[in-house]
Amino acid sequence: MKRWLVVLLVLLALLILLSPAIVGRLAENNIEETIEWAESDSPGVSIQAESFDRGWLTSEGRHRVVLDGGQFREMAEEYTASTGNADLPSLIIDTQLEHGPLPVSTMSPGLANAVSTFMIDPGNGVPIEIPGALTSKVGLDGASNSHLLLESGSFDFEDAELEWTGADMVFESDPSTGNVSVDGEISPWTVSADDGAAGFSGMTITADQVRSKFGFGVGSIDMTMGSVTLEDDSGLFSINELSLSADSSIEDDRLNANTVFGMDQMTIPAFGAVDFGIDVSLERMDAASSAVIGKAFQEAQSAPDPEAALANLYPEIETEVETLFTRGFSIRMNKLDVTLPQGVVSAKFSVDVPESDDPNFSWATVLLGMNANIDFRIPGAIYEMAAMMNDQAGSLIAMGILVPDGADYVMDAEYAQGLINVNGVPMPVPIPGL
Repeated sequence: MKRWLVVLLVLLALLILLSPAIVGRLAENNIEETIEWAESDSPGVSIQAESFDRGWLTSEGRHRVVLDGGQFREMAEEYTASTGNADLPSLIIDTQLEHGPLPVSTMSPGLANAVSTFMIDPGNGVPIEIPGALTSKVGLDGASNSHLLLESGSFDFEDAELEWTGADMVFESDPSTGNVSVDGEISPWTVSADDGAAGFSGMTITADQVRSKFGFGVGSIDMTMGSVTLEDDSGLFSINELSLSADSSIEDDRLNANTVFGMDQMTIPAFGAVDFGIDVSLERMDAASSAVIGKAFQEAQSAPDPEAALANLYPEIETEVETLFTRGFSIRMNKLDVTLPQGVVSAKFSVDVPESDDPNFSWATVLLGMNANIDFRIPGAIYEMAAMMNDQAGSLIAMGILVPDGADYVMDAEYAQGLINVNGVPMPVPIPGL
């Protein structure tokens, strides 16, 4: 059941998030360029144009979306080995286009109107229809508006059954400005099988992004996901709620970003409930170097051997990494809280790297110039359990790294000009034993 849960989750994500982008660009003259664009934005996703018949006023096309590489490579190999199916699960998109300055069905000015329907091929060559459609309108200026409306439905495959109650999403894009926005919700769905079940109570998402001149998007996104459950022989795993809020911008070719993520009541079998909250921000990060480094990581993840590609990545990005540190930046972890049954582990830290005008880069200069601090708190019960499992953790108190504060242990450390001060005591760098 777990294998089918992963497959169905990813196919649902493709249906909701990727298909509107594909359809919104089908009206363009060069379909191959459209496919290359979509694949470059989604490593590990292969889009195959199975047919496209262009007419004078109408055209029809079929595209197949397959997960076969990058971060999906391992899942694809496991699926093939466990099922014996030569073909991987895929999402089929059938699109009817009315194009020209005055599409015949609406008689309103525009480049194209499109209606797309969807099918899921579980890998056996017998597609299953998804009730609902994506309607899109592309204006004369290239701006598009798409509305994805899925009705409730269900289908069975081998030992698994998927039931869903629909989705309602609106997507807007304008190539002249690079703006892309998303607003809508995904209704609850469930997966059940002989050896377990999974449930998802729904999600709302609002996003407004613009593609920067550096090739990546900046803007805002807010997402809230309701409860998630997974039950099998090991027990019930559940999450009460997930939330994500992120904002980013570019000023003077510097990237600034802030992300807040929260997970409420993750219940783990035989362990208990866990809450997780994080608030992290980046300031003054060189946007050009960040774009090159990010693209390099993306390409490594899509390589035939991602682990080897990532392990050998640094020489390719070394110059950009040095530029990033030369121009300076700051990273701030404003909040990192993990609530366990035994108490709350919390941390805050910041790292500030000043800009340097030294033409000869050296890591020694970076280390001497940067400043950092960290505040860390751990409940005594959790620390004592860690000390029993690891001798090195047990020596932190004797070394003065952790000091008692009521029922907790804390650390207050500062680093500046190559020197570190821990709980008011100067220490050498690196700290012996760590």
